[in-house]
Amino acid sequence: MVKIVLKSAAIIIATLLALLVLIAAILWFKPQASFPHDTARDLPWQLPDYQAANTQIKILSDGRIKIDIEHLPLNHIQPEMLAYFYQVLPISTVTLNGTHYPLYHLFHPNEHGIIEVKEAATDGSPGMNVGALVARQEWFGDFNSQGAGRVVSMDEHGMTVLPEMLGLHFGKIEHIFEQTPNGTRYRVHSIIGSQLPIIGGAINYYIREKMFKPDMLKQWLRHQVQEVSSLSFFLPQLFSQKEMVENYHFILNVTK
Repeated sequence: MVKIVLKSAAIIIATLLALLVLIAAILWFKPQASFPHDTARDLPWQLPDYQAANTQIKILSDGRIKIDIEHLPLNHIQPEMLAYFYQVLPISTVTLNGTHYPLYHLFHPNEHGIIEVKEAATDGSPGMNVGALVARQEWFGDFNSQGAGRVVSMDEHGMTVLPEMLGLHFGKIEHIFEQTPNGTRYRVHSIIGSQLPIIGGAINYYIREKMFKPDMLKQWLRHQVQEVSSLSFFLPQLFSQKEMVENYHFILNVTK
């Protein structure tokens, strides 16, 4: 009986190892995301220097990537404005000085492609609300990036999203909104990777070597700081219309 149990256990372990090798091979040789880039949009503002923000990247002992960002101060923007913005981001359009855009395209002048809700929020509400699975397609300089995240919290204090693929979660991204006398302090704490037993280390190695190489991470940090900085130029005006619009369509007039 003991021999049978040991033999069965050995077969299970061998099968798991074979699956691990297969998954690793598929991931390693899988082509990176490829999609066309939109032309740069002529937006009427100049983004501030992203290098003035505080950022840090650290590789944890299990191979996961830890990223911390303290964004540039968002003066005249309240935490409730940020929560509202993210909720309507995937479902809103904007007419800016006569030109029509998805709201997502105002969030960065030249590195945002598509964002969409793949699965609705738990309560059925539209947009980026708790329970929603939101997919995005964007790029950071020469590095393409696409993926999806599950929203697990959303309110005026912040937002938490779990990167998701095939029903599995690969880390956590926490956006923290803190009221200040002048507006909002905005921080992001991210951990990218897996804690799955046996295969977690291999997944983290793949993420570091194929998806988020050091050069790509630097561009991602730049991108994140730039997009959040852009909110200062249009979010107060957009938020002022939230009770007056239908179908999440906004008309803005912004000049340099």
